[in-house]
Amino acid sequence: MSKKRTAATPPTASAPARRSSRSKATATPPTAAAPSSTLAPDTEAFRKTAPQDKRFDIFIVDVGWHSPVADVLRKNLDACMKFQLMTNTYLLSKEQCAAMFREHPSMIGTEPSLIVIDREAHAAKRPQGFGFKVNLGMIRDVGTANNLLKWILGVLAEQRPGSDVTVPIRTVIHKEGIRGAISIAADLARSPMGETAVH
Repeated sequence: MSKKRTAATPPTASAPARRSSRSKATATPPTAAAPSSTLAPDTEAFRKTAPQDKRFDIFIVDVGWHSPVADVLRKNLDACMKFQLMTNTYLLSKEQCAAMFREHPSMIGTEPSLIVIDREAHAAKRPQGFGFKVNLGMIRDVGTANNLLKWILGVLAEQRPGSDVTVPIRTVIHKEGIRGAISIAADLARSPMGETAVH
């Protein structure tokens, strides 16, 4: 068993992963699919078809802005996701992104973003939170964004049944260079943290 990663210190930069063809998510795909990925399903369809044996759902919000940080996500996504055995990954289509922005206009300009939902925590209604949102578009330094992406995927891979994934995430929320780019998803009626809900 690998030694638990120290949450407060994201890993140092390493050589970027080679581009590979994007693997298909294991979830049952909806009727239409975004190029080279599984399209994020509608809410009702998602409840019915998403695999129940995987703990985390990752929704990627990417409208196609051209930036070095966005390129980091697109180029390394395949290499990162192939090692994620506990996650279902969905790439929102441009139409789905537009619909989300109409409901939550404050999200515009923060993408590409990763919305991570912990099924276990959501079902248990844990007051500490049931996921988090990472706004890579708010990070200017490419190396920092690359390291943060790898670190987060490592944290998800290391989670055990009953663990609270928000604990290591909270340790880097206020870290220099990352401040403002991560927020916890929580039910404010139950959360003792007084946190702002994720859009």
